[in-house]
Amino acid sequence: MDKKIDNNKPFLLRGDSETGVLLLHGWTSPAGELRPMADFLNSLGYSVYVPLLRGHGTCPEDLLGVKWQDWFEDAEKALEELKKCSSSIFVSGISMGGNLAMMLAEDESVAGIMPMGASVKYKFHSVDKLVLVFMALTKVYRKKYYPPWVRKKMGKRDVYPHYPVESAREIMRLADATRKFLPEITKPILIMQSDADHMVSKKSPQIIFDGVKSKTKEIFWVKGAYHVFAQERKVWEKIGEFVSRV
Repeated sequence: MDKKIDNNKPFLLRGDSETGVLLLHGWTSPAGELRPMADFLNSLGYSVYVPLLRGHGTCPEDLLGVKWQDWFEDAEKALEELKKCSSSIFVSGISMGGNLAMMLAEDESVAGIMPMGASVKYKFHSVDKLVLVFMALTKVYRKKYYPPWVRKKMGKRDVYPHYPVESAREIMRLADATRKFLPEITKPILIMQSDADHMVSKKSPQIIFDGVKSKTKEIFWVKGAYHVFAQERKVWEKIGEFVSRV
């Protein structure tokens, strides 16, 4: 694919090695948000593929009726696409994309996984699930809200301004499914989370660490970032070091 890409389209950057990196974007976010990280990893010689998951890159209404299994199916197809030019693949993703990355761990081509801000436990997990159930009875969409300190840290991001309540429930279901899947994970794993995450529980990385059967596993705390930290160069460098080491 051409390196001049649309922010809302999938893209592939070819490398000169047999190693590939699959990057999965977060919920309500576009594929292009991962472009700076993809460029950095590609500069290390890796082929990098960033797909666009169902319901994204268009309008919030397109998320209606999309299940977490649909996103996982898209991630599986993306992995197959990257296999065409890579024999050893590392999978990473931000937030929801990190959950999907972990769910792909059983594929024989996957050499390692690097979830960023993935959640198996939100800060108010049980309460949030109950609130979403009742919210779905009265409204179809909900406008996004960010605390002032979060808005300052996140800057300008091209994300959906509102979302279907039912889609938020799918995110909770994906978190629960990922937590149950942890014992199936044996591949090397780098678990990354911001120490200032306003959404994901600080217990989530440790739950992942304790739950997986991986012999090589590490938790990396990103200092001072908010929930989405894929733009942080120190994160790119940590992923690059992990891929090289594994």
